Amino acid sequence: MLFKRIPIICPHCRGELEQPAENEILCRGCARRFRVTLGIPDLRVGPDPYIGFEDEYAKVSKLVEAYPDLEFESFVDYYYVNTSVVPPQHAALYKRSLMAGVARARAWLGAWEEASSTDLAMQLEGNALVEIGCGTAPLLEAAEKYSPRAGVDIALRWLVVAKKRLQQAGLDLPLICACAEALPFPPNTFDCAVADSAVEHFTDQPKALDQILRVLKDNGRIFVATPNCFSLGPDPQTGIWAGSLLPESWTAALVRRQGGIPPKRRLLSAGELERRLTGAGFQEIHIYAPGIAGEQRAHFSWAMRAVIGLYDIARQLPGLRVLVRLVGPLLHAVARRRTPKPVISVDALKMK
Repeated sequence: MLFKRIPIICPHCRGELEQPAENEILCRGCARRFRVTLGIPDLRVGPDPYIGFEDEYAKVSKLVEAYPDLEFESFVDYYYVNTSVVPPQHAALYKRSLMAGVARARAWLGAWEEASSTDLAMQLEGNALVEIGCGTAPLLEAAEKYSPRAGVDIALRWLVVAKKRLQQAGLDLPLICACAEALPFPPNTFDCAVADSAVEHFTDQPKALDQILRVLKDNGRIFVATPNCFSLGPDPQTGIWAGSLLPESWTAALVRRQGGIPPKRRLLSAGELERRLTGAGFQEIHIYAPGIAGEQRAHFSWAMRAVIGLYDIARQLPGLRVLVRLVGPLLHAVARRRTPKPVISVDALKMK
C-alpha cells in the first residue's frame, strides 16, 4: 500500500504511482518501476554520490537480513562493522552523533520554531513535516507534534537503519529514498521542511532548494542546520579541527590517511546560505549560531564540554555574537515560503 497521508508521485514525470506488488511501485504515466525494501520505496533519479545502485543494494541486503534480530544501537554497530568502510575512529564519532540525535533534534526544533516566529499559533503544530536528508531519522522521532511527517534520504542503507530507530520508538512513519533535486511529492504538500546537515551534501544546492520550495505550502517554513565553512572547531564529518578551512585536497589527503572516504560536499558561509535561500525564493530569512543541548553535551568528553560552554557564553554576548556566527561550528536558518500577491494592473483597477 502507498502512504495514506503523504502523497507521492513519480520523480521523473510526476505521474500517479500504484503498487502492484509488495516490493514494487509502478508509475502509470511513464511506466517506470521502482523497488521497495522494508516498505521504503526507492524513487531516486540517480545514485548516492558515494556508491552505485547495485553496490548499495548488496549492503542493504545484509542489513535486511540482520534487521529482525537487533536493537537500534546494535544495528548501528552492525552497520559500521559489516557495511561501512569508514575507519573505527570515524565510526565512533558518527555513532556518538547518532545516539545523541534525538536530544539534539528536539532542542533544535524548539530553537527553529522560536526563531521563525514569536506567534505561538504559527508554530505549525500538528501540520505536515518532511525532512530532506533524514539519515537515521532522529528528528522524525523528536517531532511528535508534527503530523503527518515523512523522511527522505538518498541513502537507502541509512533509511533501513532509520526504520529500525522508528520501530524501536513505536513509530510507523513514511521513509522515501529519493534525490533532493527531484522530490517525489506534489506541490504544496508540506507545512514545514527540515534540512539538518543536508544542504552541504546536495549535488545541486539551488535545484534542491527550488524543489523544497515547490513542495511547501504558502507560508510554509524551512529549517536548516549546516556546518559553517569558516568554522574553527572540529569538522563534524572528519573530526579535523578547522578542517573546513583547509583546501579540499588537503582534507581529502588527511581523511585517506586515516583510512576514510573524503567527504563530497559544498560547505557554505552564513552569507552564502542566505543567498541560496533568497535565490530559491524564500523570504523572512534568519541565520544564527545555535546552542548545544545539555543532553547532547553528555556524549562529549569533558574537554569538549568545556569548549562548548565557552562557545555558548560567546554566542549570547552581543559583542561576540557576530563573530560566533562568522566562525562558529554550525549555522541555523529559518525562512518562509511566501507566494507573491498577484499584480493588479491600472486598467483592471479602472474597470472596478
